[in-house]
Parts: sequence; structure tokens; C-alpha cells
Amino acid sequence: MAIQILAKKTAEQIAAGEVIENPASVVKELMENALDAGAKRVEVEIEKGGKSLISVTDNGKGIEEQDLSLAFQRFATSKITNFDDLHNLSSLGFRGEALPSIAAVARVQLTTRVDQTLSGSRISLNGGDIIDQEEIGAPMGTRVEVRDLFYNTPGRLKFLRADHVETTRISTLISEMALAKPQAAFTLKSGGRTLFSSSGDGVVLHVIGSLYGNDTAEEMIELNRKDISTGCKINGFISPPHVTRSTRRWITLVVNGRLIKDAMVINALERGYEDLLPRQRHPLAVINLAVPPEAIDVNVHPAKIEIRFQKPELIKGLTFKAVKMALQGTQKRSAWPETGAYKSIGPDAYPEYPQMKNFEKWQPGRLFDQPAADKTENNKKSNHKPEGSFAIPASKTDQPAITGIEDTLAESAVNDDQLRLIGQFMQSYLVAQKGDQLLIIDQHAAHERINYHQLKNQDAYSSRTNQAQLTIPLELDLPPAWCERLPLLLPLLEQSGFKLEPTGENSYQVRAVPFALRENISRTALYDLLEDLIKTENEPDQDPRDAILITIACHRSIKAGQALSREEMEQLLKEWAKTPQSGYCPHGRPAVINTDRSSLDKSFHRSSEGGEGN
Repeated sequence: MAIQILAKKTAEQIAAGEVIENPASVVKELMENALDAGAKRVEVEIEKGGKSLISVTDNGKGIEEQDLSLAFQRFATSKITNFDDLHNLSSLGFRGEALPSIAAVARVQLTTRVDQTLSGSRISLNGGDIIDQEEIGAPMGTRVEVRDLFYNTPGRLKFLRADHVETTRISTLISEMALAKPQAAFTLKSGGRTLFSSSGDGVVLHVIGSLYGNDTAEEMIELNRKDISTGCKINGFISPPHVTRSTRRWITLVVNGRLIKDAMVINALERGYEDLLPRQRHPLAVINLAVPPEAIDVNVHPAKIEIRFQKPELIKGLTFKAVKMALQGTQKRSAWPETGAYKSIGPDAYPEYPQMKNFEKWQPGRLFDQPAADKTENNKKSNHKPEGSFAIPASKTDQPAITGIEDTLAESAVNDDQLRLIGQFMQSYLVAQKGDQLLIIDQHAAHERINYHQLKNQDAYSSRTNQAQLTIPLELDLPPAWCERLPLLLPLLEQSGFKLEPTGENSYQVRAVPFALRENISRTALYDLLEDLIKTENEPDQDPRDAILITIACHRSIKAGQALSREEMEQLLKEWAKTPQSGYCPHGRPAVINTDRSSLDKSFHRSSEGGEGN
């Protein structure tokens, strides 16, 4: 094909794809425009996850009538005049690409009025083309309605996720924006239902309370540190070590008022906890960094979610020290928003959490204190090291790489049809022998298959026969991002043995759980379970109740990196061997790999019939 210049409309649609990836991208750009216009109130309304409608209304300063058509031309902006202005940027937007990019792939109507004018103006566009502009009565501020997103680019439309997934993305974005800009009031409505609202009173803890519950807000620890030589400052809130989540989605990073994603800062944050965080657990946090504008580069990513620090080591060190000092400084907020009494943080500071006595052994993600094997005294010794075990030098810990190996090697008789335990490798895999086969079994996947099979066979879909009533109901304050999806799951959860009753806009009371989860159920475990269920999209032909059972089975299972006693390994191996479809976990991931004697002999250049070196 000969080289040719693309048509203007085609080029605009391609360029729009760099800025507008999904409905949440549209919401982000329009909210940033509203905040840059000085808005103190931003109202977002969506339909069908933003696919059919996104409406953003603000009370900012508005747009002059003569500037309306210019606002929809690429690189038209009121934020900067030349490249050097990027070194002293105070606005969230600056490229002049948001409105033209949105208009290129949707039907857009913008209504606005500036202060001290008697009437407003309205402009309408389809696919980037202006079709109407008129004078109209309107309140001060701006309202942008985006309809039929990607209607003219079906290739982009088909890559959008289910409505509830897109709604969750938007809700999460607005929640984080409220944390970044607590001085502005945000509202999100979906299908006429209010999913989230913040007061805009400037108190971050009030936003944390509305998102994660007042109990969580009261637990948060305040950060406040400054580097005198550079003027860089960090403030915000982090959770104590016993308040954790299974993912990093609950960490919000803000730099100069801009929401960002930065692995370096998150890593420094978690390193500040040192060994206080349980394995595979992450804190809740709102980290707000104030950095001189000339010390960062915001012109890195089309969506403006990544930045470059001129002195990344300084930012990393500042974050690490702030977190470490906050935890070591024994400061814990007991009243909010006013400054109240503080008390120590440490193993003895929480008598109601005895597991805090031993952070490295505490795994709040586990629904049971031990695997599904019989609960003998030996089973409770999950960190037991059999005598004679040995470690591979490359291991970073003092735990043996393979445990339990010495007893089985001494046996003289072998039953070819019987699985025989050799040991545990890296506290994640069971090593076993069956005849001339060497098996390496993923302990989590194997236990997951066992649990799933047991749940399926105990009439898991019958709420009455599979339901355990809780003596003391658990109160759950859920993030708004979950509240669009959860009501749809409630009937399925009830059929699976749960009983959740709404007690407020985003609050539920858990009165019963599946019988299999009756022991040591915790609020943290329920948060993890519900988060997994809400973010899971079922296969088209999958029974949604089955997805719930798979999630429950996963959360009940022992984890990779968890040391097991010999008795626990033997029991797990025994149960797995008699479980149907044991070669794969319920998600379809392999549970075992194997090799045979002849393959090993070939690898070692050894004759299986007896030869050199026998």
C-alpha cells in the first residue's frame, strides 16, 4: 500500500483512543476540567456503565460563548501557553485533548453559563462535527452529556466490559478523586440511584469513613513529614497492621492534587511496615505528596496517571520514613476529625487481636486457622520442622526448602498404586511418588479442588441445610464501588448459605454464612471474599452460583508459602488423591505436574536398565 495521509476524522478517532479507553476515562477528563474551572460541586450520572450516558455537572466558572467551538478543537487549552509552563503546572489538565477526543467517539452536548451573564450557551456535536449551537437558559457552571460512547467505532465498543464492571471503574475513580480533593463535593448516580456522595468539607477522614466505614476511619494513622532541603511534603493516612486487604486497590496516591499510579511509592509505603504486614496482605492508605512542580514531569502518559520524579530516591525515602515513623511513633487516632487521644501501636496495643502477638504467622485472609484436615494437635503446628529436614542454600529464609523427606526415603517397600509423600518444596508444593512417577503438586490448587468438590456435594445451593447462623452478626461498611453489583449477587449468596441484610446506604449486616465457613469467620475474610465475587465475571455458560462456590473454595484453601506439618501434608495428599478432576483447580489451573523415571534417567544421561554410574 502506498503512503498516504489519513483523513482528518480517522486521525482524530485514532488519537482519541490514546486518551479515551473506556467510560471511566471520559469521567476522569470531565471531572478534571470541572476542578480546573474551580468547581466545588461535581455531579456524575451514568446509564449502563456509562456506555449510553455520562453526564458531568459542575458549578465552576463556565465557558465563554465565543470559546465553545474552540474548546472542541485539538490542542486548544486555557491551562498553558507554551512548553515551559509544564514546569510550573498547577492544573490537572493541560494538553487540550479531552473534549475533542470525547467528541470524536460519541454524541456530545455541552451547556454552560459564566457568572454575571443572563443566559447560557449550548453546543451539540456528533462524532466531532458541530451540529448546533444556541443560546439557552442555564445555571452557572457547565454540564457535559456524553451519549452512545464509541457508537462510530464499533471495534472499540466491543472491548468494553459488562455494565457493572464499567460502573465499578467509574465509582472507584470518583471515590479516589474525593480522597484527592476532599474540599469538593462529589456525587455519583447510576440508573437514578445514588452510589456515592461526599460532603466536600475538606476532611479526608470523613471521605474515608463514607468509603470504608467509620470504624476503619477511626483506626487510620496520620502521616505528616517534610524534607526541609527540597520542600517535598507527605501527609495522609495509613491503616494499622491488622487492617489489611488482599489487593493494592485500596491504596490511593496523590501528587500535587493529581491521582497517579506509581509502583515505587507503593513499594516504599509497604516497606515502611517492615515485617508487620502479614504475607500477601496490603494496607489501606491515602498518600498525598506535595512536590515542587519543577521537580516532576507530568507529560508522560496520555491519561496523565504516570509521572516522573526528578529525585525518585528522595521521594522513596520520604515515604518509607514517614510510614515507619508513624507506626513506630505509637500514634493512633481514636477520635476524628478532631485531634483526640492517641494510643500505642504494637503487639500489645490490641488485646482484642491476639493474632497481633505474632505478625508473621497471622494470615487474615484464611477463613480457617488450619487446613480442612482433621484438627489434631499436630495440625495446629503449621510451622513444625521435622528433624533431619534440609534447606536449599538459595532460599531467602531459614525454613527448609523440602520438608518431610527423610522418612519416606528410608522405606523399602513401595506400592505402585499408592501416593507416597516425599516432602514440601518452598512451602508451596508437595513432592510425592506414585510408582515410577514423580509428582509436584500445587498445594493451594489441590486444596481448592478438594474444597470445591466438598461444597458441591453438601447441597451447597440449599440455604437452609448449608447455613450457619452467627451468634453476633458482623457489620460491613462496603465501598460504593461494590454497591451496584452486590444487590444482584444477594439472591445467589443467600442460596449459597449467606444471609446479608442491608442496614444503610452502603452497609450490611451478615447474619449467617455457609456452614463450611462457620469457623473463625472474620470481617477481613468477608471483605476479601466479597471483593473477589464482585470483580468476577462469569463465563457465558457458567452458573453464577458455581462461581460463588469456586470463590469460597479458594478462600478456604491453604496458601502458597504456607508451611505444613507432615500430618497436614499427608492428609491433603490423601484427600486430593480421591477427589474427582484433581488434576486442575476449579479455575482450570493445573494442580500437578509429573515426570517419570525414564525421563529423569535421560536427563542425567543414565541408562534405565543399568549402566554407567548405577
